[in-house]
Amino acid sequence: MKRFLFLCAVLSGSAFASTIGTCVDGTLSTYIGNACSLGDKVFDNFAYSGNVDSANINIDFQMVGTEYQLILEPVTGAGFFTTLSFVDRVTVQAGVAPNIRPAIYQIDGVKDQSDFSLAPGTSGQLVVTNSPGPSYTFVPGTETGGPTFFAPSNSITTTTTLTGPGGTGAASPGLSSFQLGYIQADTAVPEPPSFALIGAGLLCLGLIRKRTA
Repeated sequence: MKRFLFLCAVLSGSAFASTIGTCVDGTLSTYIGNACSLGDKVFDNFAYSGNVDSANINIDFQMVGTEYQLILEPVTGAGFFTTLSFVDRVTVQAGVAPNIRPAIYQIDGVKDQSDFSLAPGTSGQLVVTNSPGPSYTFVPGTETGGPTFFAPSNSITTTTTLTGPGGTGAASPGLSSFQLGYIQADTAVPEPPSFALIGAGLLCLGLIRKRTA
């Protein structure tokens, strides 16, 4: 019976893992309701509404050093973002490189960016709220937030909202793209070398006493 239960657990775990594919560049519509992995990070809980259809939005996943980036941009001919609400979650997977013991990688920082139209008179407001983490408010001319660091976490949810100035209406002519960056760090606490030396010294002392007894 125990062997049967163990086999069921293994099979169910394998089935779950198989539903998470690798994050590859594509359209946002293919990721709504689905999950993907990039290194030891799982991206999921995607939700979107806005003036550009999700099938006309390119989503680009990048891993640059210790930073994992998610970039959204309307396809050519789809115009600018003028209103949008976008949600995503990033979770650390244990046992997946580079997060393999003794390393303990966690998310401890974010770096976000907007890219409003360069046309004269451009207006709009993009609010990026990270939980845990900071919130940024971007407007034309002030479009980079971070890097900002916080207490390490295994999971972070980001909500991005685009409106007109002051949080109402629509941006004009709009936003050409935005980027969400998640920074990770190895938070494992190494064993102090002095502890190991003390332990070895006590062991040697015990052996010496035993021989002289």
